[in-house]
Amino acid sequence: MFMLNEKEINELLEMLTLDDMIGQMLCYYYSKKYSEDEVEEIVKRTKAGSFFISNLEPERIKKCTEYMNKHTKIPGLIAADIECGPGHIMEGEEKLTNPMSWGACDDPDLVEKGHIATAERCRQLGVHWSFSPIVDINYNSDNPVTNVRAISDVPEQVAKIGVAAIRGLQKNGMIAAGCKHFPGDGVDDRNQHFCTTVNTFSKEKWMDTFGYVYKEMFKAGVASVMVAHIALPAYDEKLNDWLGYPPASLSYNLQTKLLKGELGFEGCIVSDALSMVGACAVVPHDRLAVEYVKAGGDILLFPLPEYFDQIKDAVLSGEIPMERIKDAARRILHLKNKARLFDDQNEILNEITHAGEVPLYADKIAEKSINIVRDHDNVLPLKLKKGDKILLLNIKKDKERTNTHYVTELDVLEEELKNRGFHVVSYTNATREDFQDDLYNSQAVLINCKLSSQDYAGGSLRIGWDHILPFWRGEVLKHPKMVFTSFGDPYKIYDFPYLKTYVNAFSSSTATQRAFVKALLGEIPFQGKSPVSLEGFFKSDV
Repeated sequence: MFMLNEKEINELLEMLTLDDMIGQMLCYYYSKKYSEDEVEEIVKRTKAGSFFISNLEPERIKKCTEYMNKHTKIPGLIAADIECGPGHIMEGEEKLTNPMSWGACDDPDLVEKGHIATAERCRQLGVHWSFSPIVDINYNSDNPVTNVRAISDVPEQVAKIGVAAIRGLQKNGMIAAGCKHFPGDGVDDRNQHFCTTVNTFSKEKWMDTFGYVYKEMFKAGVASVMVAHIALPAYDEKLNDWLGYPPASLSYNLQTKLLKGELGFEGCIVSDALSMVGACAVVPHDRLAVEYVKAGGDILLFPLPEYFDQIKDAVLSGEIPMERIKDAARRILHLKNKARLFDDQNEILNEITHAGEVPLYADKIAEKSINIVRDHDNVLPLKLKKGDKILLLNIKKDKERTNTHYVTELDVLEEELKNRGFHVVSYTNATREDFQDDLYNSQAVLINCKLSSQDYAGGSLRIGWDHILPFWRGEVLKHPKMVFTSFGDPYKIYDFPYLKTYVNAFSSSTATQRAFVKALLGEIPFQGKSPVSLEGFFKSDV
């Protein structure tokens, strides 16, 4: 495995002009709305060093990389949100389960192997850098962003499983891993896409929780950290009385003093998307890029082309020191070195042997993650015979993220039951009147709730009228074999406290649906541990 040494990195850095270095700091979003000519023009104009992709054809990814390699002095980097396996970034690929199910599985070896396979497959697709693992801590059950994207609400569990994911992704330099969202999501009940949210922990509590987790990521050699549009007042000062505290993405105290200084992070800092309201509403439009770089940021995610000129003008005027730009460029060169971009790319692809194993580990993780929260009448596993009728009542957001390729419907659940010889009748967001006749002659009723931050990045995951109407007059609750399963938000027993049989699956992936049916029918045991707690209903098992 070829890697540049420090001397070679410094020599490469000395070759770069100011324009070259600023270009390396820009990570554009390669949207499908852009033609190849437009992408090439962006690279030529601003010397772009990296692009973020989501559900983009491998041929276009390859072409984008070729443009960067043609028009810049440094090999181009392709980034993606590989949060749940290759299927999270590319339609038609296999998904791993959600991170919270990794916490429920509680098997670092399985998680690592799943990420080794994930990294190899994503490298084949043309990706070099992942904005994962997510190492937020889900302290607030009403947080609409973390939820099943978080591993646990226990820092030690987040660290243990997060480190396993990093080891897998970075094995043999296949993918440069990037943990997020510094200084830590999961405390506020708002969405940083919509406003600057707040981590309210004291210095001592933050250092014992989020600080501890990030230190463990650094020990594991994580290549980058994504700074979020989240404020941390314990370590910062107010912008003013009406805006309050700045997001980490615009805070010198959080990026330079805390992250790079006190915590000693030597890797690359990337912003969360600068189009998000949590950042762009805090400073004037033409100051966003400059303030981010002044705060200590190295790579700007989803910049506009004019950010190149704004940063350059700030350097030439003396507002941004040249050393700040060189420091960012040096960190970016190290990031690209960690992703083996200076190596022979065909040789890297020839090293791949585990890319086809993603479905295998998706199934294994899923089968160890299904967790029984409550089974008062001991109905699990269900005792049914071939030909029995099963009523499925699916609950989902009325307005899901239907344009997101990784949102998974519960079709596999129905298929698996039918394949075993059951007669299945299914309804979604139904009223009692819709399914009443089927209720009386069904041998089992499965209520399947698919509400989570993966399905709907909104302001709340709480239930509404569309979700409660199946329970109206309580008739469905009288069925002796009624099983409620959350294929997302693990806290749904808070909204449905009267349920006697409640299961958490933590994910709606196809692997999870297959595993659930196996556990439901007694083909495998329920093995999952609860990685989160809700006082008064259930407690963490980890």
